Amino acid sequence: MLARTLVSGQTLGSLAGYADLAFMGGLGIMILFLPLSESLKNVGYFLALGGWIVKRASDRDFSVRFTPLEVILSLYLLTSLLSAAFAIDRWEGLRGAWDVFRPLSLFVMMVNDVDTGSKIRFCLWLFVLSTAVGVAWGLFDYFRNGRLRLDLHSLGYPTHTAPYLVLMLALLISLLLLMEWSVQAKIAMGALIVLTFFALFLTYSRGGWMASAACLLFLSISLKRWKLIVVGLALTMVTLVGLQMTGRLWTRQIEMLTHLDQDDNVKERIKIWKASVLILRERPLLGIGPRNFKKLDYRQYGFKVPYRDAHNLFFQSMAEQGLLGLLSLIAVLICCACEGIRRRRVADPLGRVLWHASMGGFLTILVSGMVNTTLHTEVAIAFWSIIALMLSSGKAAQLPQVGWP
Repeated sequence: MLARTLVSGQTLGSLAGYADLAFMGGLGIMILFLPLSESLKNVGYFLALGGWIVKRASDRDFSVRFTPLEVILSLYLLTSLLSAAFAIDRWEGLRGAWDVFRPLSLFVMMVNDVDTGSKIRFCLWLFVLSTAVGVAWGLFDYFRNGRLRLDLHSLGYPTHTAPYLVLMLALLISLLLLMEWSVQAKIAMGALIVLTFFALFLTYSRGGWMASAACLLFLSISLKRWKLIVVGLALTMVTLVGLQMTGRLWTRQIEMLTHLDQDDNVKERIKIWKASVLILRERPLLGIGPRNFKKLDYRQYGFKVPYRDAHNLFFQSMAEQGLLGLLSLIAVLICCACEGIRRRRVADPLGRVLWHASMGGFLTILVSGMVNTTLHTEVAIAFWSIIALMLSSGKAAQLPQVGWP
């Protein structure tokens, strides 16, 4: 039954049907292991890509629908490739271009072939399941090893884990408030939201905290559910008191919120941002190349230690891809915002869930991107996947639906 609901418009016994099943299976593996396993995430991606290509070839259908957003994203990829060709370290530059190509290719595949409500719900439930498993594992590892900050294995540093968790919070809250479920299902979803919020707090990423506050405010205004803010504040207070009572509260990040002038991290980031401007002057058109920030001579720019990125989405693009990269990034974000505005009055519940999750994710990328590099591998994959599902939901709402929960 599951296999039939995941094969759109094809007989399951045909080559195209099996290829479509491989595509959705690979996509499912990638989503499920996105926060958990680098190798399995890559296996899922290549399985999905192979299945998609075979399906298209067997149907002799090589037409790909390009939305305006996909066109702008393609220009952003082209800029990344040009920048990689003239990078300080071309191998790292190509790896950086790959980090742009992978979410873009997934976006194109999902917009074109995740084309039914059953497929969209399949992806959404896997995001929920992967978040549940990832958060449970992250909390277990945090308390077992007495870590100062929580991170999830495949996501990497807390500054990368935090925006991913905020993206998932926007999705989970939208599902809870907009879908018609049983009381038991709502309780389970509410418990997962609380655990995800707790895990987000333990990353001690101030960019993540700011993004979560922006998301809660947006959802409260859009859904007219002002209790969300009250619940968010209550959860924060309960978390603070609980951690203080167990002696696990790491207070420095919280104290520094009111003493930013004494915060070494803030001072260092200002130096990094100034260095990005200097790099732009030296290599204005295409920058130093994707993923080449860590190749800089950090002493030349007055850093205490080498840094992997510029800790700012826009300064990162400015330094690594120059003016062309910065302008293409801004064009991508503007186009993404325009798509969101254009689809804001969607009527069906699934479309509304995806719209709110997408716009919450968009705010996360912007707000957390002020102090972190948010469009980073897994975060970019999750963000563009949810945007693709939002775009696909409009087309799927017009088609007869199969009985997938």
